[in-house]
Amino acid sequence: MQNLHIKTKNKTVIVTGAAGGMGRECCHHFSQLGWQVLAIDRNKERLPALRSEKINTLQIDIADQDLVEQVKLMLSNMPPVWGLVNLAGVSQGEDIEKLTEEDWQRSFDVNVTPAFRLTQAVAPLMQKNGGGSIINVSSPVGYIGARKPSYAASKAALHGLTVSCARNLGEHQIRVNLLLPGTTITEMTKDWSQERQDAIAQESLLKRLCTPQEIAEGIAFLLSEHSRYISGSILDMTCGSMWGH
Repeated sequence: MQNLHIKTKNKTVIVTGAAGGMGRECCHHFSQLGWQVLAIDRNKERLPALRSEKINTLQIDIADQDLVEQVKLMLSNMPPVWGLVNLAGVSQGEDIEKLTEEDWQRSFDVNVTPAFRLTQAVAPLMQKNGGGSIINVSSPVGYIGARKPSYAASKAALHGLTVSCARNLGEHQIRVNLLLPGTTITEMTKDWSQERQDAIAQESLLKRLCTPQEIAEGIAFLLSEHSRYISGSILDMTCGSMWGH
């Protein structure tokens, strides 16, 4: 994927959830491909380590009402914005019998609303610059359900947001797509027992877990001109494991 032909080098890509395992890999990979990156996360320990010549950081809770204002302020000192990767998410809540309204609301406040706000904020900037690419990172549970209705419902909402925004923004040469990651080796999965990792890996057609590098490369493809006729679509990177749940 280092051989991707990137015509949009020296433009900015925004990444939310940047301090997580997938987010960090995305930031590093995109910067290596020539994009400037605005990395957004609330984590005070891991986020500063991302900062470099090609990566600027913004430490803020993704649900903060000041998010859009702070992002616009950061973008004013960066190259024109080309990409937006809505990767931030939270898995919160219990089953339907124990689910609280607070957990339900927090799930949507983190998993859906920031994607809406940022898309609305950067779309005019992308239009002014001739186009752009937006990727919403969802989850297979948005289609097959989960023990936590709050998480599954909020991830399902991203699909409707994605296709609707693709319809709204296509005439401005702004593409909007959804990515479904398979179970990926991150901080969370590293804490799982080897037995649990092996059992989940068996649900994959390749009998292994996904890597953050593979997710970053998939998103980079959707950001690049190599996917220039792909919009309102789903990139399924579950490797068949969605149907094994």
